[in-house]
Amino acid sequence: MKPKICLIIRGLKEFSFEEYPFEGYELTTKDKSIEPNILKILKLKERFEGKDVSLHTQLSRIFSCNERGYPEFNEAELDILKAEIIISQIIGIKQINFHMKEGFLTNKEKKKFKEIISFAKEKGVEMIYESNSFCNVENTLKFLKDFPEVNYCLDFGHINTAIQSDKFGMDLVEFIEKIKNRIVHIHAHNNYGEKDSHNSLDKGNFPWKEILDRLKNQNLKKIIIECKTKEDIFKSKRLLEGYYKT
Repeated sequence: MKPKICLIIRGLKEFSFEEYPFEGYELTTKDKSIEPNILKILKLKERFEGKDVSLHTQLSRIFSCNERGYPEFNEAELDILKAEIIISQIIGIKQINFHMKEGFLTNKEKKKFKEIISFAKEKGVEMIYESNSFCNVENTLKFLKDFPEVNYCLDFGHINTAIQSDKFGMDLVEFIEKIKNRIVHIHAHNNYGEKDSHNSLDKGNFPWKEILDRLKNQNLKKIIIECKTKEDIFKSKRLLEGYYKT
């Protein structure tokens, strides 16, 4: 089954479905239009009624504050995540993509995040893990081993910066083969490895077609385009549509 081709929305005020016709959308709570205001949340619920929507959390690297000596901030960020889960339940969002700190979690951190996963499940929301830019593969694989109930969002740009900078630590194809049944979302964009530049799929050296070949007949549900410009968004959309027609 072909995955849905979706779009991350970076500016809700300027966005229209007519201008950006996609099979699904991803919101981000970094957008100032998404506030903990029930009237605005209910307007978003009405606006996205019947649409397939995921959410990208505003939190960057959960638990990294503990390593910097600010454990109280960790309680605050987990409360923010709970609020995002509740907002998602109200709007009808079914998945939240999140980032974790680099490095292995402590037993206390694992216990806390298992509570978050259970809370999300009660609200009908799936938590989906996404590696950071310039990530190390050991951290990704350890997290997925520790949390077998959590699926994975493969971010082309983040993995490419890690590979090109020699920080990743594993052959790309070997990595994909290890976790391909856990990959349910893709964040689609490209770069040349120096920075996470969010180019169109044809502007970079990440072998996106080869990776999509390996994910056919697996569990991939959505490919979410994360390019910066309108031109690159629609170029990537055409490239993906062309790929799935062949």
